[in-house]
Amino acid sequence: MWAGTSALITDDRGRVLVQHVDYRPTCLLPGGRVDANESPASGAAREVREELGVTTTVDRGLAVDWASADSLKKPAGLRFPGEILHVYDGGTWNAQRIAAIQPPDREIDSIEFVEPARLPDLMSPGDARRALSALRARINSADPALLENGLPISPTVLDRAGALRIARAQHHLPFTPAPPRSSSRWSRRGAGS
Repeated sequence: MWAGTSALITDDRGRVLVQHVDYRPTCLLPGGRVDANESPASGAAREVREELGVTTTVDRGLAVDWASADSLKKPAGLRFPGEILHVYDGGTWNAQRIAAIQPPDREIDSIEFVEPARLPDLMSPGDARRALSALRARINSADPALLENGLPISPTVLDRAGALRIARAQHHLPFTPAPPRSSSRWSRRGAGS
């Protein structure tokens, strides 16, 4: 089995950081393979540092995906032996941290923050499903999503509805990765509904 790791990073508007790389036609989250004797969390932090030039703490898992050897439909000589892919929470970055990004001279052509609804158009199907599952786990403050070939083992109502694949209205409001705090006004409105 191979092991891969990546980090889900958003900006304060809830857009997801993706990398356009020179070795494939689709975008990726920052990440890569886990090195020998390296934990997946340490690997994700290392990959963010190598690919973005920013040091970050990676301590919360958002998704774990098992990708079978047959999932990519490649010729037998090009198949990998199976892979476990981890997605960690890289945090919500402010403008100062985003300005500090310094990608290497090779491998990464560009970096952009995109609306979650665009991920299926920019990433391979498995990568997009994994990123969206990780984002749902973060938004819901839930346990890590467990996936097989990019599909949730136990789909939630948000998975079935495709909630994060629906484009949001363009706005400039900050994104808060946790539910809003209750206020007396909010509680009364909710109780009367």
